[in-house]
Amino acid sequence: MAKAKNEPKPRERRSEEQRIAELEARIAELKARAERKKAKKDPALRHVSAALRSVDKALGASQDQATRRVLSDARANLAAVLSLGGGSAPAQRSGGAQRAPRGSGGSVDAARLLQYVTQHPGLRGEQLSEALGTDSTSMRPVMHRLIEERKVRTTGQRRGMQYYPA
Repeated sequence: MAKAKNEPKPRERRSEEQRIAELEARIAELKARAERKKAKKDPALRHVSAALRSVDKALGASQDQATRRVLSDARANLAAVLSLGGGSAPAQRSGGAQRAPRGSGGSVDAARLLQYVTQHPGLRGEQLSEALGTDSTSMRPVMHRLIEERKVRTTGQRRGMQYYPA
């Protein structure tokens, strides 16, 4: 039996005020984007933005409360300079949750990962991460370390890569 054509939805008519409001919002968006573009080209603002990122890294690495307080003040000042120049400062991460160091692998244990690969050879990364109850992003650095240590070998490329015990 042939599938019936979907009936077209009735068009919702917008009032002139609604259309004007949408156009004004679009104009404001375009102006803001032009200001951000202009700010990106300014070398001084690029350096301020880089300094802001460095302060954020220092805040994440510091444990001393006095240092953190001074860095927070410096961050506020840099963010103010950046906003005056037309840029926008990235949101500050909360002080409680710190990002794990790169390559630490988060909650993935290398021994557990190696054991699972040994028991289940030929699985892809997404299958391994699903089976271990983690995400592939946190599993990837640990897997790279196992490959470098020649405990795991691979076949295939990218998403089709399969892992085998060495």
